[in-house]
Amino acid sequence: MEKVKLSGPTMVLLVRNLEESIEFYKRLGFTYELIGGPDVQHVHMNRDSVTFILHPAKNKSDVIPFSSVEGGLYFDAFCYTDVRMLLEEFKTKGIEIVDGPHLNDFFSEFTIKDIDGYRIAFGG
Repeated sequence: MEKVKLSGPTMVLLVRNLEESIEFYKRLGFTYELIGGPDVQHVHMNRDSVTFILHPAKNKSDVIPFSSVEGGLYFDAFCYTDVRMLLEEFKTKGIEIVDGPHLNDFFSEFTIKDIDGYRIAFGG
């Protein structure tokens, strides 16, 4: 029996201000796509095989990135990429690096933070 392929995963990010979050992810090179029907609408922000679903929080206090809680990791999402090339791209766009860059021949990595405090690490 042939194994069924999966794609993704796709992460849901609960955001305080949908329009501001859309603009932030567009600066990172993501494209915008409105998804859903009259009862549930959210936004897909896509870049290559990475998709973040942005969903507006009804209560702004509900937006609590995993990286900000005691015992949480230093990132909320991790993307594999050519670190040096992406780092140069983000530098030209003025994207703030909050950790790193940690560059070496074995594995390199850096982390950014979005406007809701979600930390996204890029490594490879």
